[in-house]
Amino acid sequence: MSEILINMRSDTENIYRQKVNQAIDYISANLHEPLRLDKLASQMNVSQSQLLRIMRSSLDESLSSYIARQRVERAVLYMQAEKMSLTQLAEMVGYDNAQSFSKAFKKHFGISPKIYIDKQLAKLESYLKSSGNRQDTPQSEIYETSDLELVYIRIIGKYGEKNPYETAWNKLFRFLSENQALSEKTRVIGISFDNPNVTKEEQCRFYACASVEKKIAPTGEFGTIRLQKGKYAVSTLRGNYSGLQALYNNISINFGYNLRYGLAFEEYLNSPHNTPEEKLLTKIFIPIK
Repeated sequence: MSEILINMRSDTENIYRQKVNQAIDYISANLHEPLRLDKLASQMNVSQSQLLRIMRSSLDESLSSYIARQRVERAVLYMQAEKMSLTQLAEMVGYDNAQSFSKAFKKHFGISPKIYIDKQLAKLESYLKSSGNRQDTPQSEIYETSDLELVYIRIIGKYGEKNPYETAWNKLFRFLSENQALSEKTRVIGISFDNPNVTKEEQCRFYACASVEKKIAPTGEFGTIRLQKGKYAVSTLRGNYSGLQALYNNISINFGYNLRYGLAFEEYLNSPHNTPEEKLLTKIFIPIK
């Protein structure tokens, strides 16, 4: 009897993990929409009270707070990509008007959007100068990519923490192996959804991913996502992954292309388990127009 109860509890937890994945991905793709609670619950096929409970438990913040934060943090990404009016920004992140957007932005960040983005640029410049990481514009190649189907496991927390990342990658490859989805064509991808210069480090979302050539059903903590085809400027990092943030910061200041909003991602070309640290290769894909 106890074994049956344990199995039932495990099945319920897997269902809730899957619902959380679905909700997070749906919110991310639809921040320009109103995102009413009743519609979200219907989309996830759970009751409104269930949705509120499982999202708070998973995110350690309320659903409404999470959505509000995602809207204004997404607005920062848009402002970094190109200049646009407050009215345009408001519409792109689901606000009815510029006043509502500005109020929400100031509530979260404490200052207006314009002052915030100016401070961000100044902070990056100061960081690069003080750290000695200031370089010329990073050399990039231009790639046109096709759609890429990925299976992922999500990590929420400080980027690059050893134990959570090792655990997640091990789980992902075990899952893919069990589903006979690994091959020589498998690409190992990392997607950092948040900028640690904008989002609190404990709230940063990272997806450890691998490409798949066959349909894999989302199960428990494993979700699926598609990287859309498009044009990317691709830079290469040689050496330890700890250098990634410095390279991203440098790209933010010295980038020579017009950004488009899309998912930036990393592709890991060799494994840290059997490659000397100095020979690790990581390609960084930045979406451009």
